[in-house]
Amino acid sequence: MGKDFNKESSSYIFTFAMIICVVCSFSLALVSQGLKAKKETNIALDIKKNILKAVNLEEHLALKASATEIEAAYENKIEELVIDPSGNIVEGKSPKDIVEGESLYPVYVYKEGSQKKAYCFPIVGKGLWSTLYGYLALEPDAMTVRGITYYDHGETPGLGAEIEKDWFQNNFKGKKIWDLKENKLHPVAVVKGKVADKYSGENAQFYVDGISGATMTSKGVTEMIARELNKYEPFFQKIRK
Repeated sequence: MGKDFNKESSSYIFTFAMIICVVCSFSLALVSQGLKAKKETNIALDIKKNILKAVNLEEHLALKASATEIEAAYENKIEELVIDPSGNIVEGKSPKDIVEGESLYPVYVYKEGSQKKAYCFPIVGKGLWSTLYGYLALEPDAMTVRGITYYDHGETPGLGAEIEKDWFQNNFKGKKIWDLKENKLHPVAVVKGKVADKYSGENAQFYVDGISGATMTSKGVTEMIARELNKYEPFFQKIRK
């Protein structure tokens, strides 16, 4: 019989530790891959849910709404488009086909039958501590805000994080992004304090109340809305005509 392997030797301990490390690493890799796929599915679902929220399809967003119901509502109500910098629709392309660095932009159209009810598009910008990701929706007139939502950020709870609360997002509904008198784009902006204390009459329709103690986040929201609206203006200009 061969000599028994010395379990107290350094070589045995090293080999045993290596085997354990390999097995654990392999197991973690399998779990990670499984969780990654699930995470990506949840992110995609959350984005669809936020698009539905931005266009005010609230009945599909109850806490009890299942993933299947959200997917069905999105499939039945939302048409995906891709536009170029001139505002022209790029045929045969969907938002998922856009590659990073490509000068193409996604548009999500809320439709009831053949009637267009809203136009929704992504908005991205810097807050105080993080990048803010959301969606802005306009009414069919391409002049009036229908809704806004934020689905990802890292702002301070109780301060900048208030951008995700209904009280803040509801302030945008009915606000204007187009000045009919001057016939030009006038992106809705977040003021410091209350709109009522700074603007009156028709001027108030271009502003929303700010978040107390979150000046930089509010400034970031204003800048990102203006930047994204300017990017999409060629498309909306065609709609207004």
